[in-house]
Amino acid sequence: MRDYSRNLSVRMTEKQYQRLQQYMGLTRLNSTAYFCRLIQGNEFKGRSPKLNHSLHTSVNMIYSNVKQITRHQWARGMDAEAVSKLLFLTDTLCEEAYLLSSQK
Repeated sequence: MRDYSRNLSVRMTEKQYQRLQQYMGLTRLNSTAYFCRLIQGNEFKGRSPKLNHSLHTSVNMIYSNVKQITRHQWARGMDAEAVSKLLFLTDTLCEEAYLLSSQK
């Protein structure tokens, strides 16, 4: 169990406080955890639900469009290898987006 017997008082301007709130919101940490990580020199990983949502939305649109293109009748005239490469790349894009958004 950690000993939290020490307190720290920090004086800052309103602008600095707003920036601190913004940083804490991105990391989803409270002020104690934020300052402890900062002092320990640990890495911060931002988590933005809006960014994750827009990433998944964009990737989903690209994936959907590529699937429609490859199903279209003129795609039958395309080289089968080119179509399979296109599908492989879209699957890889989806996997990478998932891995990127699930990093902790």
